[in-house]
Amino acid sequence: MPQLTASIIFVLFALVQGLAAPRSIASPRLGACVVPLSQTVRIPVSPAGASEQADSRDVSISTLLVSKGAVDELPEGPTGFDVLEDGSFVIVDPLRKRICLFNPQGKFRKAWKTGFAADSVTVMKNGLLAVEESGTDMLHVFDRDGVAKPQEAAVLPRYGEARVLSGSSGIVNHISAGGTRTLEINYDRQGSRLLSLQALAEDAEGNIFVAVEGTTAGDSGEEIRLNKSIRRYGSDGTLSREVSDIPLDYYVAPVGELRVRDGKVYQLLTTSSEVKINVWNTNDQCQHDSE
Repeated sequence: MPQLTASIIFVLFALVQGLAAPRSIASPRLGACVVPLSQTVRIPVSPAGASEQADSRDVSISTLLVSKGAVDELPEGPTGFDVLEDGSFVIVDPLRKRICLFNPQGKFRKAWKTGFAADSVTVMKNGLLAVEESGTDMLHVFDRDGVAKPQEAAVLPRYGEARVLSGSSGIVNHISAGGTRTLEINYDRQGSRLLSLQALAEDAEGNIFVAVEGTTAGDSGEEIRLNKSIRRYGSDGTLSREVSDIPLDYYVAPVGELRVRDGKVYQLLTTSSEVKINVWNTNDQCQHDSE
C-alpha cells in the first residue's frame, strides 16, 4: 500500500510538471494596451477665398481661417498648435497672421497679431511661446499675452535622435534629465513596413512617447497607404500603450501635428469645415491586444 501511494504521488507530480511546461510556453504574449479616442474638440473655421479676405470684418474673430486649394495652390490654414497646463489650446492662424487661444472645450478666448504667418507654436518650459515663421527657420518668442520677447529666450525641447534600422526595427536615443536612454523599437505590423520614428515627449513618470509611421501596400499592390501610431514606453523600455491608426485625412498639411501633455496625446487635424483636436488619454485603462 505505501508503494502504491508513492507511485500515485509520483505519477501526479509528473503529470503536473508535464502540464505546467507547455502552458508556460504556449501562453500568448500580450501586446500594447490599445488606447481608444477619448475626445474630439471642434473649433469652427471661416473660409477665405482670397488673401485679401483674411482680414475682412465679415469673418468672425472667434474662428480660424482656411483657404480652398486650387490646381496650382494647396489649401492653407492652421498647421500647428500646443497645449497649455490647464488643457487650453494655442493655435496658429497663419492667414490672419495671429495666434489664437481656445479653452479646453474649444471656446475662443483671445488672439494677438504676430505680423507674420506662422506654421508652428511650442510652449516652452519657461512658459513662453516659441512661434516659427512659415517658410523659414526663424523663431519668434511671445508671452501668453502676445508681448514679444528676445529671441534668445527660445529654448525648444530636445528629445533625441530617432533612426530606422530596417523595415521592422529602429532605435530612439532619447535625451532626458537623467541622460540619454536608448529605446529599441520593434515594428511587427503584418504587411506593413516601418517608415519613420519621432520621439515626442517624456512625462513625469519617465514614460517616453514615440510616433511611428509605416507603409502598407494596397489591394492592387501599387497603392501605398500610410499608417501612424503613437507608442508609450515605460521607464524600463517596455511598450505599454499604443494609439493606433491615427487619422491622416488632412485638408491642410500639418507642421506641428502632435503634442503630449500629462499622459494625453493630442492631434491637430485641419479640415475644410473645422479644426479638430483629437485626444487620447493614455492614463485611462484600456484593453490589451493579444498577439
